[in-house]
Amino acid sequence: METTRKVTQAQIDFGRRLGLELSEKSIGVAHALIQDAIQRSFFGKNDLGSPTSKQIELAMKFGFDIRHETRGVGDAVIADIMDGLNCRGIVEQRLAVGVRVRNKHDTLNREWVISSISADGTVYFKGGNGARAWARSLVRITTGEQ
Repeated sequence: METTRKVTQAQIDFGRRLGLELSEKSIGVAHALIQDAIQRSFFGKNDLGSPTSKQIELAMKFGFDIRHETRGVGDAVIADIMDGLNCRGIVEQRLAVGVRVRNKHDTLNREWVISSISADGTVYFKGGNGARAWARSLVRITTGEQ
């Protein structure tokens, strides 16, 4: 997704030394491809698993075909999708410290005030004793002042 960090030229060059083409890959997918190469070449492991049917279905919804990828690459693609959704949620919902929100998955429909947002899209709440949620799960509560 557009919010996912891509590999640098130095990382692309490193991948080429391993026989991997990492151009335009995300950091996470590139790492998974390198891990797969280590499993195959260093440890002689050929069965690296496959993405689950749920992962394949989800990835397809976002335009990624991971049917023929390894489990590690599939996991990395899903992580990229989730990171993108978190970034989109932060921007679209204008999430910031002090903003009141609801978690769309919370059956109790509780209101929370954001105390901080971590780089991975985890949103922490004031007075929540560690309560947190992914940014992609939150809906901003609009009032006249916000």
